[in-house]
Amino acid sequence: MTPQRLLLAVGLPLGLLVVFLSPAWTGYDEFTHFARVVDIAQGNLEPASTPEGIGSLIPEAHREATGQIILDHQQGRTPWTLSSIRALLEHRPTGSVAFVDTRPTSASTPVAYLAAAGGAAIPVSVDASGLLVLWAGRFTSLLAYLALAWWSIRNAAAFRWTIVAASLVPLNLALASSVTPDGLTVAAVLVAFSLWTRVEADETVSTSGLIIPMLLLAMAKPPYFLVLGLFLFAPFTHRTKPRIRAAVVAGSALSVGLITTLVRSSENYQAATTTMIKQIQYQPSLQWERLVGDLPSFLWASVDTWISEYRFYVQNWFRQLGFWQADLPAFVPWLMIGLVLLALIRLDGEELAALSGARRALMGGGVALLLVALYAASYVYFTDLAEYRHIGLQMARYSAPLAVLAFVAWTPRTLGPLARRMSRRSAIAVVASAPVVSVGASVVTWLATGANTPMG
Repeated sequence: MTPQRLLLAVGLPLGLLVVFLSPAWTGYDEFTHFARVVDIAQGNLEPASTPEGIGSLIPEAHREATGQIILDHQQGRTPWTLSSIRALLEHRPTGSVAFVDTRPTSASTPVAYLAAAGGAAIPVSVDASGLLVLWAGRFTSLLAYLALAWWSIRNAAAFRWTIVAASLVPLNLALASSVTPDGLTVAAVLVAFSLWTRVEADETVSTSGLIIPMLLLAMAKPPYFLVLGLFLFAPFTHRTKPRIRAAVVAGSALSVGLITTLVRSSENYQAATTTMIKQIQYQPSLQWERLVGDLPSFLWASVDTWISEYRFYVQNWFRQLGFWQADLPAFVPWLMIGLVLLALIRLDGEELAALSGARRALMGGGVALLLVALYAASYVYFTDLAEYRHIGLQMARYSAPLAVLAFVAWTPRTLGPLARRMSRRSAIAVVASAPVVSVGASVVTWLATGANTPMG
């Protein structure tokens, strides 16, 4: 089976399960992103200034439907049943509207929401229930993600199986199958990485073939546009005209991403929560002053947080596909990571071995710096504390888009002899089975036991 076929054979059915069986509006911050998507589908690309504040006006029925989801959970009912679905379908717009503070979505440009908004446009125009709008947005988001991931694999000059594995990381697949800018961001990173493999192979890439993927990443969720820094170092390892041209385009796209981030991260931005429950007092300028004034302590806190909390991230990558955590033994995610790494060494072993020396060190160090940047963004934009104890709160989700780079740069080459004992067929089966087991466990949780697990 080719990598592209495996992506579709596994990713499409599992993604559809998440689209239709994941309880409504229980993806990460999904209702806030949903409100932004509805607003865009109504023709408003940006949150507007209203008497209630800066945000979006959406049908009141959609807000009422989310209240029902919360009530079901609080009363201990299984979150997703035919009766609950029928009840949600009855919440259809009647003309009254509700204000939703969508400033937390303003960090991402409208580009990150276009796939979901395109799917939501028709049901919004006919005043369909919020559930149908949500399903349509989730479905088109999934299709866009799989299309970009497929394109990445098809056009990559190396590491095709690694791209497949990163695409099918359960959390990445869940983000792609919900209404959020994160799914397109993951796909944009995959596209950029695929382009980088071609540049590294000294293949000819058209100017448009450089500009479009790089701008896509620059306009996605910040600060992932920093991945484009890979292209800036390409001419240093092997100086050729195609590499220099790619570096120039990447530098321009980086500038676009940086300017866009600075413009959109204004004092008007209001992060809604720190823990999905606690309202915070947004104060980015103060947090930034604290961080810069105590940079050594922050760097140490980032390293310490990653090391001490990594075990939680591993669980979240495989078990936390939204607000409900799957009832899966804790050792299973660790087992899956180990087996997937062995499988990738077996499938992409020669290419992994060829990436060595300065090229590998630059990528590995770049991933580490990106993680620090994500910790910094979390501190500046999502906390109001002087200390750093909350900077890793959502790091599992924030680090997941970097999976393809981490697999390539950090996979231990010393596992080569052990990996070679695995047959090629077994390795492919491992890459396919990890997301199947994880999503399958989540589906069971959603349909049977989800009401007994914490929502947060």
